[in-house]
Amino acid sequence: MITLTPHAAEAVRTIFTTDNLPVGTALRLGITKEGCEGSGTEFRYVLDFDPNPGKPGDLLFESEGIRIVVDQESLPHLEGLKLGVRQELGGVEFMFLNPKAKHSCGCGHTFSE
Repeated sequence: MITLTPHAAEAVRTIFTTDNLPVGTALRLGITKEGCEGSGTEFRYVLDFDPNPGKPGDLLFESEGIRIVVDQESLPHLEGLKLGVRQELGGVEFMFLNPKAKHSCGCGHTFSE
């Protein structure tokens, strides 16, 4: 299961509205096999907005009223993830609270298991 904090869900809804995304758009989460150079991390989080979710092999979750789509290859690395946000100058930054991550880079966007 992948979940959002209430503040993260509100940030996603704001993006949907501000960017005028079509009804049915989902939050897509995944990973790539690239970490930050010199950090010892091996995966990078990917966050996007998918107006056409439900591709073959996708898994669908819902949290705080937001549809979340994850591909089957990424799910083992993201199972149990909670997506949060923190206020930054000029907006919000998404935070990945991942129980599978044993090591994260200082940027918070890469990890190793």
